[in-house]
Order: sequence, then C-alpha cells, then structure tokens
Amino acid sequence: MSAKPEVGLVREASRQIVAGGSAGLVEICLMHPLDVVKTRFQIQRCATDPNSYKSLVDSFQMIFQMEGLFGFYKGILPPILAETPKRAVKFFTFEQYKKLLGYVSLSPALTFAIAGLGSGLTEAVVVNPFEVVKVGLQANRNTFAEEALH
Repeated sequence: MSAKPEVGLVREASRQIVAGGSAGLVEICLMHPLDVVKTRFQIQRCATDPNSYKSLVDSFQMIFQMEGLFGFYKGILPPILAETPKRAVKFFTFEQYKKLLGYVSLSPALTFAIAGLGSGLTEAVVVNPFEVVKVGLQANRNTFAEEALH
C-alpha cells in the first residue's frame, strides 16, 4: 500500500522537472539569436572592422546574409545543457517549497513569494559554481592567445 503514494510523488516530481526543463529549452531556443547578436557586438574590434555592425538591424541582416538562419543558433548546445536542468531545478524546488509552506498559515501571495525566493536561492547555490567558472573563462581573453604562442 505504501508504494502507491510514492509512485504519485515520483510522477509529480517528474512532471515538475519535465515542465521546468521544457521551459528552459524553449527559453534558450527563443532567446539565443539575441544572445548571438549581443556577443557579436561585444567582441567586434572597432567601427573600421569590415565585420563590424552599424546597428541592431544591420547585425541581424548581416548574420542572416552571411550565415543563414542557423547562424543565429551557433553555440546553442552549451546553453541548452546548462539552462534545461537549471530551470528543472527551479520549477521542482518552487513546488516543493510551496508544498512545505502549505503547513504554515500564510497568505497565498506570501507563500508564492517565499517559495520563489527559496527556489531562486536553491538555483543560485546549485548553478553559481558553474557560472563562476564560465565567467572566469570568458573574462580571461589572453589564455588562449598565450597558449597558441607557446
């Protein structure tokens, strides 16, 4: 008899994780083209560079003309691999915090706020070490140039 509630909990947790993972995947697929454009603007050398973009519209046009539609999705795999589990953790922990807070008499608004805060903090604790490494690698521009020279 005890197996039935456990199956329900596993099914519920699975739905929350799949919902969060799906949300992360959809978010990346929709937002990645903007991230590509942002990154291209950040790394362009100067206005006289023949590959520099003059405006946001110009950048979209140049990328589409030079690389096609899939040019907007270059480098999408790492964000998918990071964002999908990140959102899954956030959705799952939000629902768990909400359930725990159900035992305390709080207003629904306060319950949602605290559950959101808790899930955001949990996500930060889980994800932050990976973000620190990523930012460190992105910020250290000379590493690859120095290694190429040696």
